[in-house]
Amino acid sequence: MSKIEDEVCEEIQARAERGLNKYGVSMEREDLTIVEWLQHALEESLDLAVYLKRLQHEIAFLQKRNEWLEEVVALLQESGVDLSEEGFPIWNEDGTITRD
Repeated sequence: MSKIEDEVCEEIQARAERGLNKYGVSMEREDLTIVEWLQHALEESLDLAVYLKRLQHEIAFLQKRNEWLEEVVALLQESGVDLSEEGFPIWNEDGTITRD
């Protein structure tokens, strides 16, 4: 498995442990009907849809802000401003930031 899959497995285990501690039951519980299990799944899915929509809004905002920042940097560079000499942090292609 990949590191990402390992991380997901660890999170599933931790969530199961928290659920057992909080509710005193595991997913092997026998007190719910199929309809009740489906209702739980539907409610979780609806929550997920809300979270995803919220994240879509956040990503759209961040993309617009990033476009604006790229325009500002381009204008500064076109004006002959050397960002590193002016003390601005430099964004590297590997996602790191260099500060001189």
